[in-house]
Amino acid sequence: MSSLTKNRSFSFFLLLVIIGLIALIVTAITIGDLIVVRNNFEEQSALMRNETEGNIITSVHSIDNGLKLFDNTLNRRMEEGFVVFNAAYVESGGEPSRMDLEALKQELGGDMELYIINESGVVEYTTYEPDLGLDFRTTIPYFYDYLMTIRESQGFYPDRVVQEKATGNLRKFAYLPTLDHRYILELGLSADAFRSERSSLRYTDMIEAVRERNPFIRDIRIFTTAKRVVGNKSYVPGPELDALLGDILSSRTSRDFRDPSKGITAKYLYIDLRDEDYASDMSLIVEITYDDLLIAHPLQEIIGFHILVAIGGLMLGTVAAFGISRYLTRPIAQISGDVTIIARGDLDHKVSPTLGKEFGVLEKSIDTMVRSLKDMISQLQDSERRLRESEERYRGVVESQSEFITRFLPGGTVTFANEAYCRYFGLDCHEIIGKTFIPSIPEEEHDLIRDHFRSISLSQPERTIEHRIIKPDGDIRWQEWIDRGIFDLDGNLLEIQSVGRDITARKRIEEENRRLHEELEERVQTRTADLEAANRELDSFSYSVSHDLRAPLRAIDGFSTILLHEHSTSLPKETIQYLEKIRENTMKMSELIDDLLNFSRMSRQPLNRFLIDPASVASEAYEELLLETLGRTVRFEIREMPACSADPVLLNQVYLNLLSNALKFTRQREIAEIEIGALEKDGRTVYYVKDNGIGFDMKYASKVFGVFQRVHEDAALEGTGVGLAIAERIIHRHGGEIWVESSPGAGTTFFFTLG
Repeated sequence: MSSLTKNRSFSFFLLLVIIGLIALIVTAITIGDLIVVRNNFEEQSALMRNETEGNIITSVHSIDNGLKLFDNTLNRRMEEGFVVFNAAYVESGGEPSRMDLEALKQELGGDMELYIINESGVVEYTTYEPDLGLDFRTTIPYFYDYLMTIRESQGFYPDRVVQEKATGNLRKFAYLPTLDHRYILELGLSADAFRSERSSLRYTDMIEAVRERNPFIRDIRIFTTAKRVVGNKSYVPGPELDALLGDILSSRTSRDFRDPSKGITAKYLYIDLRDEDYASDMSLIVEITYDDLLIAHPLQEIIGFHILVAIGGLMLGTVAAFGISRYLTRPIAQISGDVTIIARGDLDHKVSPTLGKEFGVLEKSIDTMVRSLKDMISQLQDSERRLRESEERYRGVVESQSEFITRFLPGGTVTFANEAYCRYFGLDCHEIIGKTFIPSIPEEEHDLIRDHFRSISLSQPERTIEHRIIKPDGDIRWQEWIDRGIFDLDGNLLEIQSVGRDITARKRIEEENRRLHEELEERVQTRTADLEAANRELDSFSYSVSHDLRAPLRAIDGFSTILLHEHSTSLPKETIQYLEKIRENTMKMSELIDDLLNFSRMSRQPLNRFLIDPASVASEAYEELLLETLGRTVRFEIREMPACSADPVLLNQVYLNLLSNALKFTRQREIAEIEIGALEKDGRTVYYVKDNGIGFDMKYASKVFGVFQRVHEDAALEGTGVGLAIAERIIHRHGGEIWVESSPGAGTTFFFTLG
């Protein structure tokens, strides 16, 4: 296909383009015109249909109003007939079986049928045998409800002239409830009494008038609610049409059906003629059959005419396009010949002048391009010379390098190798070029090297690898290579340049370091095991101390208690005081043992740090000490503090010990003031607990965090001197610091950080 298009002239392609444009324009105009004509035609057809259907609806309503007026003129005679009918019922004592209905019919003129309907809606007595036993409850439920309403009321109820369901004959009905409301009297006036007068208002005349106004109508039929055709009372619809008419009457909606095989569209137009004053539903269904073929034929003629016009326009456009293409491409052909001469090597050939500003610009551009080409050839020759000189300098630099440098094709053929590479592998650099050389490599590293070279790509052109080689003398050496892929413009791998060096010495050092590291880890594990054993022994010792020390203390406290409770009356007062002192000191000794055990466990308890709110921890600690504030006025304040990373249980212990210390040394104050907060110092967060207690001299600051150390000799100030030591150990386990600032009578502030 490409060779075929290259052998074609520009005029040929221009001709195709012009013809294509003309064909596109003609086609677009033709299709657009056809769409407009078709839409207009269909709109006119639809407008005519809507007008026809509107005229039918208007005419039907007009005829129905006229028929209604005529039907009302018959009410007077039927009302007079009910006088005779009702008098006969009263005379029979309300027993229809005693009435002679045939005689009454003749008395009323013989053209009215008499009916007596019972309270169940059944025609119990009648002069018209076909309707005897007719049950309105099952046959016409809505009419049964209407009859029951009449039975409970009074007065004369006339109806419209309707078709009988069984025969299709016209009859005028009217109804009158009996005075005892047991029955409904009904009169049915035959059409023979009013046929000639009523025939002046006929739907058939309207049908003929509609047909004359709309030539596209093939047929019109009018169906009553009894599914009878107006003007053809013998017609009975088939099952399919009967179901369709029933569906339309129940839904009271119009329907459209199109049959393309017959070329018709059937419209069933529902016309609602219900009247609240009458029981009968006089609504009609008008079936209008449109002939689609009569509509499609002129439309096809219009389409054919437009297609002929389009073909003629396309032929004229093709002739014009041929002449235009020849005229437009003549200067291009001339320039093409000049360019061909230049392409053959005659760079001094000038392009012949042609008509047209654009072609003049093209001529100048070609001349400029030829001059540029001459300059470019000269520059390329100069560049080739400089490239040869650069390559020689490159070879000189590469040959002087101590690293191994080589280049090879993807298949392994060597294209370059420096002196260091050849010397290392014992090769002749002149003989190896153009040949494949792969050093001997241990079998277990073949897959590693193969995957390494496969991973070199345009997105990752440079890769590094370390592997072993086996030299001809059997010596195994380690090498490190930096391999870089060289790709063409399409992303294909052309060559691989490798720069490597021997790293055997480094690998031996790394191996020695690894061995020493393993020995160190083994020592650490041994030391860790020793420490764990020592911790277990320390736990055992702590338990023994706790148990062995508590036993004599409990004995001393127990015997002292027995002496106080059982022999206090026979003991001197001074002896009782000694016994109480003994009990007090045993309790202090028990507290010292508890604090000592807590202090010992604090170093071995696991540290579970995560981000927490120190303010909430401090608040919980203060709530645990509320019993110590009973009977005192304490002003306690927690300032806003930043979140910190700490073990919440251990931090709670720190605040508990510091707050207990603050509450103890503020007892002599009328109002104790305790403040908890944080501040920034030297780029780190410092937390503090401040009180207005009695304070102490800073020369004793070194004793504050010592175990069993006290800076106050006042015996009234209880405590074992272990609480602050525990706080210090917790802070140190968090990697932080704790210190104190105080002066006698001015209060004390403890500061700490959390690492």
